Order: sequence, then C-alpha cells, then structure tokens
Amino acid sequence: MIKLVLSDMDNTLVPFGNRRVSDFTRKAIHTLLEETDIAFGPCTGRDYVELMRLFSLDEACMQTGVMSTGKRVLYRGKTISLSIFDHKTLQGVADALADEKNMFLVCYPEKTNLFNPAYVVGPLDKDILADYERKLVFVSGIVDQVPDDVDFVAATIACPGTEKDMERCQKKVAAACPDVYTMSVVPQWFDVLPKGISKLTGFETLLERTGISPEEVLVFGDGENDVEILSKVPHSVAVANAIPEVKQVAKHHVGASADDGVAHALLELVRATKAGETPRFMMEN
Repeated sequence: MIKLVLSDMDNTLVPFGNRRVSDFTRKAIHTLLEETDIAFGPCTGRDYVELMRLFSLDEACMQTGVMSTGKRVLYRGKTISLSIFDHKTLQGVADALADEKNMFLVCYPEKTNLFNPAYVVGPLDKDILADYERKLVFVSGIVDQVPDDVDFVAATIACPGTEKDMERCQKKVAAACPDVYTMSVVPQWFDVLPKGISKLTGFETLLERTGISPEEVLVFGDGENDVEILSKVPHSVAVANAIPEVKQVAKHHVGASADDGVAHALLELVRATKAGETPRFMMEN
C-alpha cells in the first residue's frame, strides 16, 4: 500500500518555462489528499517560499516534502529536519570567487517571504545579476560579506560563461571549502550543498521519522539529481520527458510534465486505492 508520494518539481510537476503548477495538477493533489490517507509532497531543490509561488499559495500541496535538496524536511505540516549553513563556510565560498568578475554567491535566508529576498556576495555585473533575478525569480541585495546574524538555508552560485568556466568555478569552491559540494541542475547555476546532505538524506530522514518504508513510497522524477532516490525505492516513476538515465532506473513510466503526467498518475492512484487495486501505470511497466 502506498502511504507517501513525492515528486520532483522542475520539469516533473512543472514544465520548464511555466511559472506555476497547473490547476489540473493542484486539483489532482487535493483529490489524493482528500479522498485517501496518502501524504503528498515535493522532493526538490526549491525551498518553501519558492514552492509557495509554484503552488499558487496553496499550502495544502506542500505540507509534506523534502525541500531545499534535503535541508528542510516536512511531514503533514511539521518540520522534522532543518539544516542551516555555517556562515564561515558560505564566506569561504564567496572568497573563493572573489577574483571572478561575473561569478557570485547568492544566499537565501531561512526566514523569508514571497519576494524571496537574497543576499548577493561578490564582484558582479549588475546587468548579469538582473538577468539571473528574472530567470530564477529572486530579489537581491548586494553585500560585501555574508551576514553573520542571518540563518541561511540555501545558497547558489551564478556562473555565466562556458563549461570550462563552470569547471573552474567548481574546482575553486572544492579546493577552498571541503565542507560543501556543488551541483548544477540549471545551466550556469550551481546549488551549494553541505557535504552529507542531499535529496536522498532528506528522504531517508523523512522515512525514519515517520516509520514509512521504501515499499510504501511512490517517487516521480526526471533529472540527474533524482536518480539516487529513484534507485532506492521499488516504486520509482519517470515522466516521459526524463533524461535517459532516469528512464533506465525508474520501474514505472508516465506521461510528460507538459501533459500533466504526474497528475494523471495521482488520479489513477486514487481510483486504484479506493478499489483495492494496483494502479494501471504500476502494472503496465
């Protein structure tokens, strides 16, 4: 029996370029929550305030989840795990990029609001910053140092340029700050993560604290940062637009993100759960 559904957001629940989850998908989530005892939530690099925008301020869709790439974990409205960055570590990242004209560190406070205010540290071109603000949807304030009186739950690095520029950026950060690692899901943009924390560790914490077993979880994904979790659960699902590695790892397959593939699967899960049956998409693959 499925007790928990987790879904990646970008290009799984929300097609790239869309500003929010479709109304059809939100209604499907509500149907799942209201007509079954199954919990639903995002499993994503996005943090709470970004998810609020993506779900059109519909908090019912995000009472459970692995957020900020495992740094924030919720279950039925309660925070069960929260990891905050060490200020010296973030300053170390900023210092490592200090001689790079167009690369800069962006730090996101744990306590925030829908404007998604962020602290930008480092030398930068303001036109490049404005382009990143527009594409990644945050509002920045430029500072000389990482504030030591603010708790930060997430950090990213803007790295405009070529693949060689991105490789150089990663090497600099790795050499200067061994306590973190970088991961790129969006081109020219890195997530900065504490070593030992990932979607998988957040997922494992969620299961440990709730007593839910891997066999009772359904996980949807599309990208490289979903592979680790998808390979750990018996009921892994790839959307049709997933990368080849995800399609190979996933046991089940559903429609594309642009076609509300996850939403249709959720509605089938509701039907099957109420009928005491296995969902069709879990039988066909």
